[in-house]
Amino acid sequence: MQIEKIISIFLIVILFSCNKREVECSYINYEGKAVIISIDIAPANESNCALNPRKVLFAFTPNDTTVRNNYIFKNWSDTAALTINGGTNPSQLFLDSLDITIGKEFNCNRQEITQGTCTPVIFEFTGIDFNNVNGCR
Repeated sequence: MQIEKIISIFLIVILFSCNKREVECSYINYEGKAVIISIDIAPANESNCALNPRKVLFAFTPNDTTVRNNYIFKNWSDTAALTINGGTNPSQLFLDSLDITIGKEFNCNRQEITQGTCTPVIFEFTGIDFNNVNGCR
């Protein structure tokens, strides 16, 4: 009976350590700016807020443009869609609430994965909560 407990504990430890490694990811951070380059009606076949969804594109520029030579994912564009709540096109009301308009510039970081199995490249707008539960209102 004692050996069964030891084996069970051993297996539980292995299971948790494997799961922990899958969730933990490390990123290198490139600070910069994102400029809103377009705001259009969102395509109906995408993940959208229910009311007045908008497809918003931005262009990221690192503060030090020479760091682009150091990108791990050099083929990953610095132009991307601004989404909320994990991939949803925001509503016009959400954009209005944050004064997100074409030409507006925001502090932004390009983050590239260095360890783990998470999303390879993430753009993070500093100081803006894009996972707001009321984001689609």
